[in-house]
Amino acid sequence: MKTTEDPRYIATRNLALDAAFKIFHSESVLAVTHASVSAETGISRSTLYRHWPHVEQLRKDAMLRVARPPVIAPRTNGPLKADLNWMLGLLMAALNETPWGKIAPQMIATAATDEDAKSAINGFMADRKRDMMSVFEAAEQRGELAPDAPVENLIEMAISVPYHRKLVAGLPLDYDWLDGHIETLCRLALRPGAAD
Repeated sequence: MKTTEDPRYIATRNLALDAAFKIFHSESVLAVTHASVSAETGISRSTLYRHWPHVEQLRKDAMLRVARPPVIAPRTNGPLKADLNWMLGLLMAALNETPWGKIAPQMIATAATDEDAKSAINGFMADRKRDMMSVFEAAEQRGELAPDAPVENLIEMAISVPYHRKLVAGLPLDYDWLDGHIETLCRLALRPGAAD
């Protein structure tokens, strides 16, 4: 028999996680503590400890809540250039316009020393790689890919270059850049004469 959670329990968790994200975004991940969330929300620290006995769990849940993008099926009906434009356009918009894009730099920095953050980032990236793999597999099935196309490297390049450009180099992600990035990927992936 399935039991439903108390709506007050869910509301308290959501309020606390919203506050944790706000603190995370405006200050840093390390500023998220039971005390800071309590001060932000008015939820007692004892209640917060019942939900999250360790502050690391609170931080992880706040990160994971934002790190879960909406489920959008990869576009794989071709050609490769159009499918890459769809997938990388979504990634560019996420980095530029969503809460994930705002906290990604802190999450990546935290992942260097925190196993929970590292696990969250690795899971997030595995999902992106799986989606991108389906794009390249569909292109291969359509006969678009060169026989020696370095698909694994192209998938990493497709995904990691936007992160590097935005979060490491501090350069903009815009449609002019996106067009050039996709052209480079297609040059390396497509067989001669394949339509793009």
